[in-house]
Amino acid sequence: MLFSDENVAAYINENFEPAWQSVRPVPTVTIDFGNGKIVKRTLHGNVATYVCNDDGTVLDVLPGIYQPRTYLDRLGQLQLLYRYVQQETALIADPAGALHEYHASAAAALSKNEPYKIAEVEFDRPSIVRIEKSVKIVLNPADRIQARLQAAKGIRTEPTSIAAPKSSAELPHWRALATDTEINETQRRLLIHQHLLETGKTTPDELKKWLYKEVLHADLDDPYLGLGSILFDAYPFAEEDQG
Repeated sequence: MLFSDENVAAYINENFEPAWQSVRPVPTVTIDFGNGKIVKRTLHGNVATYVCNDDGTVLDVLPGIYQPRTYLDRLGQLQLLYRYVQQETALIADPAGALHEYHASAAAALSKNEPYKIAEVEFDRPSIVRIEKSVKIVLNPADRIQARLQAAKGIRTEPTSIAAPKSSAELPHWRALATDTEINETQRRLLIHQHLLETGKTTPDELKKWLYKEVLHADLDDPYLGLGSILFDAYPFAEEDQG
């Protein structure tokens, strides 16, 4: 529903260098009903979108599956984050400091249940001969733009619109997706900001086990994907099977 959407795929291909990695085989479950009827299905996994710098450093992570419109909006924000890191690195040669400021301010906003945005703003810059227009990426502009750039004008473009469910049969899936999106953007992203503040520079390979275990609750080292207690603890025929 998300990555197969042509608008999402086009946006990623036009604005990023996409790469896909499977972190474990796709799990399947088989149910034998004993009357010749067998059902075999793949289990839904989970996914994480890492946005990285040119050297592979993780800038931020979008955890789980999102509603398409929100997902595109967040990808747009992370594009601005990439440009912010480049901007600040050119000024002070400290990409780690720029990222630290971003994660600290984002975590502070999320912990208070406040919205957080990165904005591209235009402001007047005096030169020797005239007033010139300049563009700068600003963190948390809801208060900082008004305080520091009184004449700033946001020029960010909204992402492509995504269609609503086509039928009533799709509504339960979209409601579940809306719930996942809200959890992703509050609880899960707060954990990610806090963790990246502590770890500093990291790569997807270094981050993935922590991310899947602590944020997505899908421990990559657990062969039963957290279902062990359900499968075995209350199984009434364990002794018979052993005999």
